[in-house]
Amino acid sequence: MGLMFTTVIGFMVCLGMSSLFIMHYLQTAFISSDAEIIDPKPDTNY
Repeated sequence: MGLMFTTVIGFMVCLGMSSLFIMHYLQTAFISSDAEIIDPKPDTNY
């Protein structure tokens, strides 16, 4: 029973670390300031 909990918790930790790595990579790969250069913000709000 303890082995099952350890396996599940370890698998969840591995999934969490891999998802954090992917999110960190995507945040550094996509520069958010490019969005305003390509498509500038409109002057009026609808």
